[in-house]
Amino acid sequence: MSGDHSPWSKAESKSTTVLSARVAAIHAVLGVMQGQSLNQLLPPLEARVDAADRGFLRDLALGSCRHYFRLNAITKMLLKRPFGEEDQDLHALMIVGLYQLEIQKKAPHAAVHATVESCEELGKGYAKSVVNACLRRYAREYEELRPPLDDNPVTATSHPKWLVKMLTKAWPEQWQNILTENNERPPLCLRVNRRHGSRDQYLQRLQDAGIEASSAPYSADGIYLVESCDVTALPGFADGDFSVQDEAAQLAASILAPQDGERILDACAAPGGKTCHILEYANADVTAVDLEEKRLPRVHENLARLQLSANVVCGDMCAIESWWDGQQYDSILLDVPCSATGVIRRHPDIKLLRRREDIEQLALVQQAVLASAWAMLKPGGRLLYATCSVMPEENSEQIRRFVAANADVTLTTLDKDWGTACNAGRQLFPQRLGHDGFYYALLVKQKAAKA
Repeated sequence: MSGDHSPWSKAESKSTTVLSARVAAIHAVLGVMQGQSLNQLLPPLEARVDAADRGFLRDLALGSCRHYFRLNAITKMLLKRPFGEEDQDLHALMIVGLYQLEIQKKAPHAAVHATVESCEELGKGYAKSVVNACLRRYAREYEELRPPLDDNPVTATSHPKWLVKMLTKAWPEQWQNILTENNERPPLCLRVNRRHGSRDQYLQRLQDAGIEASSAPYSADGIYLVESCDVTALPGFADGDFSVQDEAAQLAASILAPQDGERILDACAAPGGKTCHILEYANADVTAVDLEEKRLPRVHENLARLQLSANVVCGDMCAIESWWDGQQYDSILLDVPCSATGVIRRHPDIKLLRRREDIEQLALVQQAVLASAWAMLKPGGRLLYATCSVMPEENSEQIRRFVAANADVTLTTLDKDWGTACNAGRQLFPQRLGHDGFYYALLVKQKAAKA
């Protein structure tokens, strides 16, 4: 994205001036409106906000994106004329202000006053009267505004139309729950490092520290905290006694069932959570490969903190000849690039950034990566295909086509107590106070028949 579309004005762009959390959130929402991700936007903005206010910034930014489609529609209803191109930060300001009023149900006087005063910090004091009038009108006329919002699936669920339609078609019984859960805050889930102690032992340490937590129902290493917190302050963080990882993602290592001495590939590995979990399970020779070099430092950091070792490679799974030594692997974890539609509650900007055509393009990439990975697998070896998507095109349909096209593939039935069986593999949907949306299919490569 060019500098002309920075989420703050040119006058501010080189500034290190401390921002209020509210104005930083406005910049974040504006950046997402212009096509940037919160992963890109939030770190530099958090650096400009007082440490004590960073949680408030994230709450405002993620919450405003989570409910953007509804809040955007209300903003358009309230404005007599839309803001011009140069004042889109004021449109974002309205979104953030309405998030506090519509979703958080904050006291109108306080929320309206703070939002209006933010105009000054943006250098646009001239807009205070317009913003004030619109937000006060919302407080007066909400009951009249609400019916058309609730009647439209886009504004009722705060999801783009294309996504509502695709989910309705793919999951006629589950789509409403998927959309509802996408708008909830995700819980904080830990993965205990089994090399350092048992889950029960770590639960006791949390209890001794006065921290409420419970065992995850499906992952043998998972723990849910009742309240989110600064994980670096939890017992044993620096010593690598646990990691933060969603329960659905924790299932990968147990399904793959790594064994001591195996040569294992974790393809598309960054940030390395699953790589580390495999190594916590077994003394294996693990190679972690990822296409993006800028993401590899996180892999190294996680390995170092957990006191684990792997061969970390920057490589393209669609051009394996540039990095692969030609020696086949006993097992492969293939967590392919996907639409991330199963983790929208953690990354709500996906709703604004993802497009319908992305699903088809991603499916083509997945098909190519799967074919490359299969060539790298030993006969008799196993490949675990995984996504954080809820789209059949990326999941069960992808695997069904691959099995049909390759005579040496056996699809293993995952007879589990989690998720939903589909025509190939098993699909998990986001759960209240539980796991994210995820998909798994376990494939075994048949050995060639003896002549």
